[in-house]
Amino acid sequence: MISYIGGKSKIGKWIVPYIPTDIETYVEPFSGMFWVFYNMDITKYPNLNTVVYNDYNKLNANLFEWVKVPDRLHQELSKYPCQMKGEMTTPQEYIDMFYEFQKEITDPDFKITPVNSLSTACKYVYILTQVFSGAHPLKAKYNDYKGRYKCKYITFMDKLKNPKFIELFKKITFIESMDFEDVIKKYDGPKTYFYNDPPYWKTENYYSNHGFDRTNHERLARILSTIQGKFSLSYYDFPLLSEWFPENDFKWYKKEFLKSASNRGKKLVGVEILINNF
Repeated sequence: MISYIGGKSKIGKWIVPYIPTDIETYVEPFSGMFWVFYNMDITKYPNLNTVVYNDYNKLNANLFEWVKVPDRLHQELSKYPCQMKGEMTTPQEYIDMFYEFQKEITDPDFKITPVNSLSTACKYVYILTQVFSGAHPLKAKYNDYKGRYKCKYITFMDKLKNPKFIELFKKITFIESMDFEDVIKKYDGPKTYFYNDPPYWKTENYYSNHGFDRTNHERLARILSTIQGKFSLSYYDFPLLSEWFPENDFKWYKKEFLKSASNRGKKLVGVEILINNF
């Protein structure tokens, strides 16, 4: 969908084959930009009748309410100008608009209402597509690509017209903005699968509008150990992880991957861990 901190756009294809094909309900308690779901071939899940998007960040949840009606969102997004490939000098009005939107939706008194819901979604898309890798979008500076690349804003709009994505957009049944424990309890069942992608250990402060600390990591481990359904859980490794999810009790899978960030031109390699209860 859109670059976002912790997004699984690249390694989603590795995760998807672990998803049981007989599930009836699919839930992501930490949906973000829903990249794992968008990597799925839903024709392989014949019994899937309920898809739940959940994110505690209400800006994310509000955006996905409009993703479900892609034509309307595309129409509204087309009203906002953005830098085009080959446009080497960025018009100041684009930069000013970015900071205006950022200031507006980070105001402590700002509320999403039925009246401003669509415009808020568009402004949020504008912000997310103009920052580097979706990192700290509500604090980051405007990232000027100086016309070298196709604008990510346009790329997102193209997806809203892509039949492959439209099929997935319309498969979403419910949009929630709940605490992860509440959404797990609400949708748990023997035919439910939960893909969990929480803020990773010691990276929690990278996320906007979402506090997460050790207490929440431990709470997630407790609730996942009691569910009827199946789950997969993404993390990097850290000392407490094997204490919360012992390898004798859970299936651990590991994969090396290249991180999107770089250090002075050097590519960084990370090890992604996927923990299953089945």
